[in-house]
Amino acid sequence: MKFYVSIAQEKIPPAAVIYMRRTGAYGAENYALMDTFKKWIKANNLYDEDTVIYAMALDNPETEEPCRCRYDVCINRPQNQNDASDQVECRELEGGKYLVFLIPHTIDAVRTAWQMCFSELELLGYLPDESRPIMERYKKRLVDQQYCELCMPVL
Repeated sequence: MKFYVSIAQEKIPPAAVIYMRRTGAYGAENYALMDTFKKWIKANNLYDEDTVIYAMALDNPETEEPCRCRYDVCINRPQNQNDASDQVECRELEGGKYLVFLIPHTIDAVRTAWQMCFSELELLGYLPDESRPIMERYKKRLVDQQYCELCMPVL
């Protein structure tokens, strides 16, 4: 059973981003952070047809204490945003080669993708690049069609 609609290899360029972070066990609080971030970018007129939101689990909960796991949500930094504000921080997003799975934009589909992506990489003959985080990518135009992407860093 395939958990994805389509798959493609893509080179994602490095980018300056603004982000919000939470630290703690992954779960429902990550969805709350995404909601807070979306409200913030809309309130600051940074949400339009070209918006792409990235969500990243920065730590492996199998090797890091759940209370120390970091989760970021971010967008490309607007040209006029050079400094962090009281609600967002600025940093660089590392780019590189990714295997991008197009998946339905539902909680169950995203959860299934996370469960199956590692074995799928192996079946496809790719090696994961564990030095970079896996990213969920939410392009507004895809989300409007009920899709999102899981971007797996590969060597």
